[in-house]
Amino acid sequence: MCRSLFIAFAAISLAACSTGPQGPAGPSGALGPQGDAGSPASTCPGLGPGGTSGLTAKVTVSGPANGSFFAAGERPVLTVTFVNGCGQLVTPADLSQAELFVYGPRAPLSTVTAYALENFPPAPFRAQNLKAPTYASDAGAPNMTLAADNTVTYTLNPITNEAAGTYSAAVWTLGSNPLDQAFALADFQIGTATVETFVSGPADSSSCASCHRNVQPGGKTYLAHIAPGFSPVGNYALDSLPIGSCKACHNNAGYSPNTILRKAHAVHRGSHQLAPGAAHPEYNEPFDSSLAGFLNVNFPATPVGESQGFTLTADLAMEKNCVSCHVDGAWRDPANISRAACGACHDNVFFAGPVVDGGVVLGDGVISPPTVLGPPPGTSSCTADSDCSVLASTGNVSWFPTCNTSTGNCELTFHQQMLDDTMCASCHAAGDPTVDAPVDLVHGIAQWQSPVTLDGYTFQNVTVTGGSGGTAPNTFFQVGDKPVLQFKLLDPNGASVADLATNSAWSGTFIVAGPTSNPQRVFGGGSGGLNMKNAALGTLSYDATSQTYTYAPVASWPANALSPVNNPGSAGQQNPNGSYTIWFYWARTTPVDGGVPVSPASIRDAIDAQVVVAFGASLTPQARHVVTQAACASCHAASPSGFPRLALHGDQRKNAETCSVCHSQNALDRGVGSTGVACTTNSQCAGNTAGWESCVANVCTVTTDPTPGIHVDYQQLVHDIHFARLREGYAERSNLVNPGTLQYLGFNNSLLSFQEVLSPVDVRSCTNCHGSTLAVCSVDTDCGYGQSCVSGKCQNTAWLNPTARACITCHDAADSAAHAETNTYFPPGGAPVESCAVCHGPGAPLAVDVVHNGGEVHRPRVALDRTQDCWVRGPARPALLCQRMFRARCRSASL
Repeated sequence: MCRSLFIAFAAISLAACSTGPQGPAGPSGALGPQGDAGSPASTCPGLGPGGTSGLTAKVTVSGPANGSFFAAGERPVLTVTFVNGCGQLVTPADLSQAELFVYGPRAPLSTVTAYALENFPPAPFRAQNLKAPTYASDAGAPNMTLAADNTVTYTLNPITNEAAGTYSAAVWTLGSNPLDQAFALADFQIGTATVETFVSGPADSSSCASCHRNVQPGGKTYLAHIAPGFSPVGNYALDSLPIGSCKACHNNAGYSPNTILRKAHAVHRGSHQLAPGAAHPEYNEPFDSSLAGFLNVNFPATPVGESQGFTLTADLAMEKNCVSCHVDGAWRDPANISRAACGACHDNVFFAGPVVDGGVVLGDGVISPPTVLGPPPGTSSCTADSDCSVLASTGNVSWFPTCNTSTGNCELTFHQQMLDDTMCASCHAAGDPTVDAPVDLVHGIAQWQSPVTLDGYTFQNVTVTGGSGGTAPNTFFQVGDKPVLQFKLLDPNGASVADLATNSAWSGTFIVAGPTSNPQRVFGGGSGGLNMKNAALGTLSYDATSQTYTYAPVASWPANALSPVNNPGSAGQQNPNGSYTIWFYWARTTPVDGGVPVSPASIRDAIDAQVVVAFGASLTPQARHVVTQAACASCHAASPSGFPRLALHGDQRKNAETCSVCHSQNALDRGVGSTGVACTTNSQCAGNTAGWESCVANVCTVTTDPTPGIHVDYQQLVHDIHFARLREGYAERSNLVNPGTLQYLGFNNSLLSFQEVLSPVDVRSCTNCHGSTLAVCSVDTDCGYGQSCVSGKCQNTAWLNPTARACITCHDAADSAAHAETNTYFPPGGAPVESCAVCHGPGAPLAVDVVHNGGEVHRPRVALDRTQDCWVRGPARPALLCQRMFRARCRSASL
């Protein structure tokens, strides 16, 4: 009844309104007040559980009057915007943090925070807060204004006596959710149009990124601030634009008293620091307690192999490789040689005299603790100072090393007193053979320089023939065939190297392994390959007319592969059809005299090449590209020919793509019966004290395996090493020495510990190592094994395929091993069948690319320690419990 009455009334009303002409429009009302902008961070639609609005920042600088640089009296104007993921401008009041930094110029010893321009009172660990600015002087209008659309304008004070050069304006901000972070930079010139560069290159593409940036889309840069600790989720934005973001705080008069000059050098010096963090009042560096926390760091440039506490010798690279970080030649410029720069690595050199109670006692410079050079070349110890003169880098007797008769080592204990930097170049100017220790010479790396280096040598016209299957050009090898290798070797001048067979300095190695999907050695010997100069194993000849070498092994292609290295109990697999790698390398040994740094008697360098052939069927041969040369070289340094600087196994093996030839599935490290150095008594064997090595027939011999069951399979080896510091150590639980730590028994029965190694980037950054070749393709077979043809380019897909063999390296706790075992079927008489792909294969809920998505900030990081909560498992050996992804209680602890 009521509803009927309402409808009737509405109809009458509408009928009444529809009669008569429409009247004129009324006058406009008064303009209402500006509405509240609200809180944009809370207005983004569609945020899922745990989602955040996102945040970006941008800073721009007004143009100078002359179009090139700001002159005295001008006031640069900064425009700053904060924008959330919905494209809305956010006011500083809605941010949890918004700080402004202005600094310059860029010369390392000149960079300071421009407090006068900011009109901000200098104070340690404080920056201009854009949420509530503090001014050194309140005279005149405030420097900062906020527009109605939330745009921030900050007018710097007039330029007065600021040093000429390139300056940067920087903004660091955190959203209401600390996972939303941003850092922005803008450069401008004061007093000069000459642009200064950062020593590591542009901030958005610096050399730091080669080791420290996750190359996945959205990946972060992993430096000092991304680790949870100072912030519950880490301040990843502070690491995002090195070294531009670094210098905003770490300059010579800024937020932090510790400069980036010292921080960067000391951290990368790592385990070779001799006085970590010591105060150096002679060049205004205070005590820095944080640097002792990096004594377990080693620089990734190889070759490596030094003894702790000894100086780096000429055959060792590591942090001596200045060009890994310095993209220009500034480090060689005599004008840039300074006590602060040199002392950042040589932290035990006190240039003005010893430091006592925080002050300098003026006198001769001292080196404390001493720099240990080791015994004189060719001897086991020194007995008098005169024995050490051979190690002097100068004829100045007062600079000679002295003999520590208690250790038998020559040591440096003295440095000329230096009260300023004006005389540094007189001893260390690069390229000047008349000075005592030119900086380029003492940072030289023998394998990379003449006369040792083989950089510039090239193999040409490399061919392999001898396959009897199929018809040309699609022939393939069969059991019983003999591969015939031909090649030219040219020196950097293009001349043929014609004496490989006759010159004892050269040694050649030939290996065949396959298939590339899971290689085992087919031709080889012992734990490596065939000696190409051993006539009993093959023939090597040289044709002078064509300048071509020919090598053919004596043996024919076998039906079964060799047993894996150091695992004679594992029968060699039957060689399946597929692509096989023929890899050969030539190494040259060069005598090297003594000097500083100390050199061994001789050093090797090597050059190699590989050819992929078909076996068993006519097919398109595919090289193995599970990892690539370029990916490894990005952090381990690259030679001019593009090879990574991986001078392993006595400086002979550099090719990261062929390591799996010997480091194959089921390959083990050395075990019982392995022999080492000569001896006459048990005490001369390093492993005797621990009970695993004895002197047998005048040779140190392993009597008990100190590392039982430890695999050196390439995919296990590399994952283990790059995550060593944070592994649980279940596979190593039975080690005789330090159980649960990563060790391998290597050459001459050396027990090598890798326990403190850790990737310099989040270990989930799979594509940093599993790089794509990006070769043009139309089908998958156009690409190497491990790559797939995606949109016409070869993309690495190997890392997307889960296997227990690979995964139980980082995920190496007991329950992880049980998880893998439980999900593997072992059929009678057949190969094991894994079900990993059900949960972890492409497209699965816990796919590899999902749980290893380093660009997603809502997942736990697993690459850094020295942090809190579930990250640390005790001060003696930090370990990361979060590494097991299914432990949800850790997911909120980090990004």
